[in-house]
Amino acid sequence: MKDFSKKIAVITGAGSGMGRELAIQLAGAGAKVVLNDWNEASLNETIQLIERNGGSAGGRAFSVADRSEVYNFAQETVNRFGGVDIVVNNAGISLLQQKIESTPYELFEKVININMWGVIYGSKAFIPFLKERPEAALVNVSSIFGIAAYPDQGPYVTAKFAVRGFTETLRQELAKTSVAVTCVHPGGIKTNIVRNIDTTQKARLDKFSDVFDRMAKMSAADAATRIIKGIQRKEKRVIVGKDALFMDKIARLFPSNYEDTIMKGYDINKFQ
Repeated sequence: MKDFSKKIAVITGAGSGMGRELAIQLAGAGAKVVLNDWNEASLNETIQLIERNGGSAGGRAFSVADRSEVYNFAQETVNRFGGVDIVVNNAGISLLQQKIESTPYELFEKVININMWGVIYGSKAFIPFLKERPEAALVNVSSIFGIAAYPDQGPYVTAKFAVRGFTETLRQELAKTSVAVTCVHPGGIKTNIVRNIDTTQKARLDKFSDVFDRMAKMSAADAATRIIKGIQRKEKRVIVGKDALFMDKIARLFPSNYEDTIMKGYDINKFQ
């Protein structure tokens, strides 16, 4: 998909970070962007930023964990614009570092519902409409933690591995259609995903956020640019960031031993 002019692009999690930057850049390239975020104020900020720069943007705030809301959003978009050309299932959340054994089920389920089911709902709700277009793109955001596991982030890793498997299966099933399917694996990107963690443990959150900010090497704008290039090239897999490229290589070269590399440099105390 070389030309985004007048294309209809749906992006979830567009209130900040990569989602916001994807919306801004696609709108700047001529697309009409239809946006979602759970945070209405942040979503409206994104819409206003785009409109002030002459772009076309709209959307609605809701949780992608709500299947009926996702399907309503898909139908509303098609009713208004007549179709959809690009869908980016980007919305996601994280948790404070915690071992699987001690992670409460309600927190585990919250991450799975948003990070995994949100992608599944967003894909299945929009695929019938995407297939009607002569050229379309479905982009699901996994993570480098969908390629290589990481300790004390069990719910997040579980969901992102699921997104990878789901998306790669979809790509095979849609291979003979007009829909190009891309799975995105970002590394450390400077976004608010950590600072937006819902927790009462403010001191731990501040420390985790500070460590994450130091580790995140790539800006959300640069990450969005890389993803958009992937859409243009119909890439099957987009690895975002040098850290993600490194871990992808290690996981492929040493699939049974890459954990040793991770654990050598891992210390949960620095997050506490």
